Amino acid sequence: MMRERLLALAGHRARLAARAQDERDALASMLAPADAAAALVGSVTRVASGLAEQASRYPLFVVAGVALLAALRPRRALTWLTRGWSLWRLYRGAQGAWQRFAGAQAPRQAP
Repeated sequence: MMRERLLALAGHRARLAARAQDERDALASMLAPADAAAALVGSVTRVASGLAEQASRYPLFVVAGVALLAALRPRRALTWLTRGWSLWRLYRGAQGAWQRFAGAQAPRQAP
């Protein structure tokens, strides 16, 4: 009698543990887009902070950049900005691919 009760409790515990794991997995998959968005916000914040620091350190460059934008006219400046952004994205993608490739080629050490 007691043994049957213990076996039933063990089975119930196993089912509950499996259900909890399924719920954790479902929650993790639902939160994955939020994690990606948070990472993006973090990187944008770091870039903006770095730009603000550089702008305060070198105000002459900021003035020169604004003068360049005024000289190029907004439409042409926008064209150059989009080209620069495309090149930046290409660079970042190539950098990530290179890191994955180099990481896959690195010799693994025995534990």
